[in-house]
Amino acid sequence: MTDLFDFAALPAPDILESIEFEEIYQARVARFKALAPQYADALALQSDPLSVCLQVESYRELLLRQRINEAVQSNLLATAQDADLDQLGLFYGVLRAANEADSGFRQRIRQKTLASSTAGSKDHYRNAALSAAPSNIRDVEVDSPEPGKVRVAVLFHTNENPITALEQVRSHVLSDEVKVLTDTVDVELAEAIEVDVRADIYLNPNTPVRVFEQLEAKLHAAWQTELALGTVMTPSWLSAQLHIAGVKHVEIHTPASLVEVAANQYVQLRQVNLCLKT
Repeated sequence: MTDLFDFAALPAPDILESIEFEEIYQARVARFKALAPQYADALALQSDPLSVCLQVESYRELLLRQRINEAVQSNLLATAQDADLDQLGLFYGVLRAANEADSGFRQRIRQKTLASSTAGSKDHYRNAALSAAPSNIRDVEVDSPEPGKVRVAVLFHTNENPITALEQVRSHVLSDEVKVLTDTVDVELAEAIEVDVRADIYLNPNTPVRVFEQLEAKLHAAWQTELALGTVMTPSWLSAQLHIAGVKHVEIHTPASLVEVAANQYVQLRQVNLCLKT
């Protein structure tokens, strides 16, 4: 399975400050009372002009602290967006492709740093393939099916003109600036493993039938999010996706067991047959 790093799983950086308006305001009130205790009664009233003034200043401070947090985030690979991410990419020698989303570009920047350490490594070839057609490629996996042979499998976002796109990737990966002299490298289209899904669905009493009618589309959408080279399909995953609010029970008939896939393969849903049971 391709190592797509989950940036969202990273803990928040310690440098980011937790900001609460009430904490800022109460700190200002306490400081003001310490310096001028004669105004304590006035500060007890939210409508007093002095209290309103401190509220306004506290809000301005909150906005300033939030802007500082945003400036920090714009310099971190996990959270930078749009033009800020372009600037980070430039620092690492990676340019955004036309119409490339932040998520894919962020993964390529990370891949470039991994690939820069060792020529001929898995990351080296994967980065080269991604760089050849970043807007068209969904996933790349590199493995060695036999000693001395490197296999680069490419999965594109759509099946439109895959041969043309594959030749573009192959030309770059096999170029002298990428291919290691002693490696035998094959660049090929990823192999689809077609899987049919058959399941019985039981709804809770009073659950509208439209809940059942939405299940197939939801299942396809969920798998498109998960789809990657080497990712297995399991009955338990299917059951979890179909067991949404209003569904009482799910019985998966097909596939009956885990669907194994190789590094150069991916699961493609073919026929989805859901049967509503009472």
